[in-house]
Amino acid sequence: PGAGHYARGLGRAALALDFPAARTVLGEAIVALGVVTAWDEVARPVLSAVAQRWATTGAGVEIEHLLSQSVTAVFSAHVVGQDEEPEGRPVLLAGMPREQHTLPLLVLGAALGDQGVPVRPLGADVPEAALVAAVRRTAPAAVVLWSQLPASADVALVEALPETRPRARTFVAGPGWVDVDLPARVQRLATLVQAVDALVAVAR
Repeated sequence: PGAGHYARGLGRAALALDFPAARTVLGEAIVALGVVTAWDEVARPVLSAVAQRWATTGAGVEIEHLLSQSVTAVFSAHVVGQDEEPEGRPVLLAGMPREQHTLPLLVLGAALGDQGVPVRPLGADVPEAALVAAVRRTAPAAVVLWSQLPASADVALVEALPETRPRARTFVAGPGWVDVDLPARVQRLATLVQAVDALVAVAR
């Protein structure tokens, strides 16, 4: 209800399992609206509607999978399609160990790329040792740790991140962190807009 032109088109393509059409609609939405709005007003509402349909009826998981693959393909291409690497210390984006749902983190990487912020996307289910090694090797401006579910929101891992010089800022994002008590130096990012604003400020 109340969906815009692009969201309706994406919904139709997803229901038809039309992968090329879904990618086309998403690509057009990014060009017309920008990464953040394309996610907030096109991709995310349709994903939520499809997930709700599956939860209610038990049907349509294939639609959700195709839609997720479409979002991954289009937003990933948007990140790697940047002509050249932006200058400056990067932002490290990582899914917590055992966390498999990281589409919003991918979208955040695309949005930061649009703002000229270099990113290092590590994807889903990053082991603690790998994350610690990545922080040491890249000396990032910021680290963002994504948790979709409370089971993967591990404060001990956050506290185990090594200190760098200059010191990296630590952020957490995703609904898994909502009820978690965080160290004072760690900031929770509640929305994509807030995340982009905070990380652009840190990176610059």
